Amino acid sequence: MTNMSRIAGEKQRHRSRETGTVVIVFDGRAQDLDEDGGRWYTECLDHGDVATHATLALARWHAPFSNGWCSGCQHKEEEEGR
Repeated sequence: MTNMSRIAGEKQRHRSRETGTVVIVFDGRAQDLDEDGGRWYTECLDHGDVATHATLALARWHAPFSNGWCSGCQHKEEEEGR
């Protein structure tokens, strides 16, 4: 899932406001992924961490703040002293 080309079900791609990492929002159904945590996924392409969400709106809301759900982004902020 972590290449830079568009993936199946991708709805949004941008740089995180907090960390500068690339984050995508995509529909897990398009990739036959588990929907137990929600159909919609956010993924930090720099670190590979994902979070699931019940709605597309929630996924889009969380995407700019990858330091809240991506352990790699959290670690990056700790190293930079933020």
